[in-house]
Amino acid sequence: MNSGPLRRDVGFAGAVAYGVGIIVGAGIYALIGRAAGNAGNSLWMSFILAAAIAAFTGLSYAELSSMFPLSGAEYVYTQEAFGSKFWAFIVGWLVFLSGVISASAVAIGFGGYLLTFVSIPEATTAILLILVFSLVNFWGIKRRLG
Repeated sequence: MNSGPLRRDVGFAGAVAYGVGIIVGAGIYALIGRAAGNAGNSLWMSFILAAAIAAFTGLSYAELSSMFPLSGAEYVYTQEAFGSKFWAFIVGWLVFLSGVISASAVAIGFGGYLLTFVSIPEATTAILLILVFSLVNFWGIKRRLG
């Protein structure tokens, strides 16, 4: 087995597809009903606020990625900004946790939709979905390294 580093295979299209998939999957399809119930007629304001935050976040990433084109993203950005590996480590873990939370929200949303067709509990479907896709990812990494 080759123990060398993984190649960077995620290009611009893959990164955009990942971001849009999480936004659409978790934000629009899985959580819109709950958000509409809480926000009522002011739901449109939450969309405006989210769009503004996403725009500023995207512009910040564009600036930072042009300054550090070969870096490890948030970890390096934080380390360069604050000169601290501790805060970079914390930010790296927060990014990891945001990915876990996003995947969980999409899986729970999928479980809720599947519940209308099959009587499998939402949480069971979410756990199975995450396990299956984790195994697919693991298999892909092993295949890439092997």
